[in-house]
Amino acid sequence: MRSEQQKRVIKALTDKGYTAVQLSELIHCTVRSARLIVSKLHKQGLIHIQSWHRVEYNSIPAAVYRYGIGVDAVRPKPMTMNERMKKWRAKESVEHREFRLARQRQLRKKIKRDPLVAAFYGLASKKTATTSEQ
Repeated sequence: MRSEQQKRVIKALTDKGYTAVQLSELIHCTVRSARLIVSKLHKQGLIHIQSWHRVEYNSIPAAVYRYGIGVDAVRPKPMTMNERMKKWRAKESVEHREFRLARQRQLRKKIKRDPLVAAFYGLASKKTATTSEQ
């Protein structure tokens, strides 16, 4: 069974470059099986990494494999947290931005104690709390 899938992978990769996930959909197998076949062929030197493609939902680069002898493409450096935040904020809508900024402003505010509650219950200091327990 594995040799049949391996033949299908080689046939697919001769025409065009595919990622392991795309290969699994193309040859009707699980992603894990596709990755095992691809890694085995890559170790044997039958296929090479043509390029790296960033996946949309998590920005982790996925290798695009191609059949034949070639030099593997260099893996791109991971995005820094600053770059990810800039990218996310560029896509952020105006309403979400205003909501996020309002939430940040609220976190910076210091909550003040109501004067009537302070007069009724007294000051909320650690000294008065420890002396009342004894």
